[in-house]
Amino acid sequence: MRTMNSAVVKKIISYGRDRGLKELAVKIKERIEYKRAADSYMKSHMPTEAELETQRNTVYEKNTIISICVPLYNTKREYLEQMLRSVIDQTYPYWELCLADGSGKEYSYIEAIVKGIGDRRIKYKKLNGNKGIVENSNEACSMATGEYIALLDHDDVLSADALYYVRREIDKGADYIYSDEANFSRSVKRPDIIHFKHDFSIFDLRGNNYICHLSVFKKVLFEAVKGFRQGYDGSQDHDLILRLCERAEKIVHIPRVLYFWRVHPESVAMDISAKPYCLTTGIRAVESHLERMKIKAEVTNAAENASVYRVKYQTSIKPSVINNIENINGVTNEYIIVVSPEITVSAESLNEICGILQLEGVGMVGGMVTEKGRIKYAALKTEGDKILPVYEGLSAKSDGYMKRLKYAQSVEALPDKFFGIRRSILEGMGYFDSDLWEYKKTADMCRRLRKCGYEIIFDPYAVGEIRR
Repeated sequence: MRTMNSAVVKKIISYGRDRGLKELAVKIKERIEYKRAADSYMKSHMPTEAELETQRNTVYEKNTIISICVPLYNTKREYLEQMLRSVIDQTYPYWELCLADGSGKEYSYIEAIVKGIGDRRIKYKKLNGNKGIVENSNEACSMATGEYIALLDHDDVLSADALYYVRREIDKGADYIYSDEANFSRSVKRPDIIHFKHDFSIFDLRGNNYICHLSVFKKVLFEAVKGFRQGYDGSQDHDLILRLCERAEKIVHIPRVLYFWRVHPESVAMDISAKPYCLTTGIRAVESHLERMKIKAEVTNAAENASVYRVKYQTSIKPSVINNIENINGVTNEYIIVVSPEITVSAESLNEICGILQLEGVGMVGGMVTEKGRIKYAALKTEGDKILPVYEGLSAKSDGYMKRLKYAQSVEALPDKFFGIRRSILEGMGYFDSDLWEYKKTADMCRRLRKCGYEIIFDPYAVGEIRR
């Protein structure tokens, strides 16, 4: 029987102490479900050799070079070799690998292994000592001659078809591309969990660096923001991605696992305590972004064991609160919040809704409704003709999948029980369709809003409670 990693045991004990055995049991059940989802994905999405060969034989009109930039630091031999092999095995051939090595003398085998490969697409630079993650990363990127830069950590692995799928989006005009990713501790074929991401939302990115890996972007964007910044060590990627996304014109999410993030005791993927300063620099990165956007808000840690942040937007708006969506037409106030009669909400929760609703590009904002300690209403999603609840039935204390219940996020639709909307937007959309039934009213409005470019936001900190 395999022994459990000590870091995992530490996290389990800590979670049980903080949340209690009942919540710990729920957490373990969720992790088992996530592992099953990862196994299912790998069985159905692993490319066949025939598919990989077809990709290798693809002919391109332009040989667009993608520069894969990797800062090396005391990299274990096994990790180094797996990382290098994953790049060499790419089905897309027009890449260069830029390696900036800040390792100590006892890791001299790194240079020998790299040079022993004999591939002219690999560029190696031995640094004069370790300059830290920020400068080491900048050194690697300074070696890039390609039109696009891809970021790769020294102990991680790319799927063989990663750059092939990236190139497809480049040909469609994308200047920033990111993909789904998997965490693995033993084998990339059996990941522990897969981060199935969603399309770009600046609200999600403020709450969590969900984009992370794989990230590929135009080199001119990187140069425009002047690369990685000092003072953000541990969250240097989050800070960079925020600045890049502020400028990017077409951000594309590839819903495929193209990146495998290795989990080991020294990795943040295993435990944030490996680099506790990440929490402080992460807050600083989000605060800096909000300052550039001229948005007043307070940023705090939303979880003790993860780089997840609560952004509380400042507002002095006094909304009109009504208890039935049918009464919305006659309201003259610009800010309207619907709270179903059976739901009790605080003034603080109303402020939460208005704080986000006042921001440019936001169409509707919904809160979380609980009953007897569990989530009753939150967000909605559609599958074909069906409208399905998201988060319903989870404990009100749950972190949610990938900690998503810890920050405001973009969603597909909202229920009609507790939400806010602006009158000017409502008038522009032609109000709610009275012929539709319950959830379908708000789901239809959300669909129309999203089609016009508005975001639909679910805020788990705007909480209402049903008391029967």
